[in-house]
Parts: sequence; C-alpha cells; structure tokens
Amino acid sequence: VRDVTMKRQFVEVKNPISYKVSERRGDGTVVGYVRISEFNSLVKPKLEDALKSLNKDGANAYVLDLRSNPGGAFQSAVEIAGLFMDDK
Repeated sequence: VRDVTMKRQFVEVKNPISYKVSERRGDGTVVGYVRISEFNSLVKPKLEDALKSLNKDGANAYVLDLRSNPGGAFQSAVEIAGLFMDDK
C-alpha cells in the first residue's frame, strides 16, 4: 500500500466557439463559418449566440467545422445537434 498525494487543480472552461461570415456569393448565399473546438458546458449557449450574430449578418447557410475536435461532453453534442433538427 502506498499513499499518493494529488494536487487539485481547477481549469477554466474556455469558449469553444469561433465564427465569421466566410463567403458572400452572387446568388445571395451568405455562408456562416462556425468552428467548434470541443464539446463542453459552454458550447450550446455560445453556439446559439454565434448563430444569432451570423443571422444578423445575413447568413443563410452554415459550415460547422469539427476538425481536430477531441470530443467532450456527449450531452453537449446532442444539444447542439438539436439546434439543426426539426422536432419529430
């Protein structure tokens, strides 16, 4: 039996969302680009804020970039998927 002492450390949860209008096409399509770096407790409210802002800027099509996203809270991923699906 061996005693192990562990130091408790609190890590600040960071905003996992970055976004911008990435393209304005001649046919009227305005593409909103949203990068989701991880699924944490902030992802749903921050994504909702991003989508509202992009809508104000005229976005009517979206690219969700999940590249290099290591995953995270499964429930957060389910919640944001619901933002893009009709209730059935």
